[in-house]
Amino acid sequence: MLFRAALSPLARRYAGAAFLLCLAAILYLSLAPSEATPAADLGWDKARHALAYFVLTGLGLFAFGPRLVLLGGVVLLGAGVEAAQAAMGLGRQGDLIDLAANLTGEGLALGIWLAASQLRPQPER
Repeated sequence: MLFRAALSPLARRYAGAAFLLCLAAILYLSLAPSEATPAADLGWDKARHALAYFVLTGLGLFAFGPRLVLLGGVVLLGAGVEAAQAAMGLGRQGDLIDLAANLTGEGLALGIWLAASQLRPQPER
């Protein structure tokens, strides 16, 4: 929590707003019919999944800290999106490998957050 405490309240507010925008973008890009989303070739599909959830989790950590409800919610979001894609039939396909990529991005963000928190000098008591 020390790492988050070093951020100003304004920075945490901006991170929270960016988190909500990223969440909305992920939901739209994941659940809209495939013909309604941009078809830009940004590289390997699994890397895009990992990057999206890395950014989402990182913004959430900056805004709210490493709270169980945040981390659990992002995990459930990744699983729920894949389940919805499998069920909705709008040119989308749910995939366990995509879920693994989502979890990889989330885990990397948390790992970097925890490592950065440990590297920050501890206040003297």
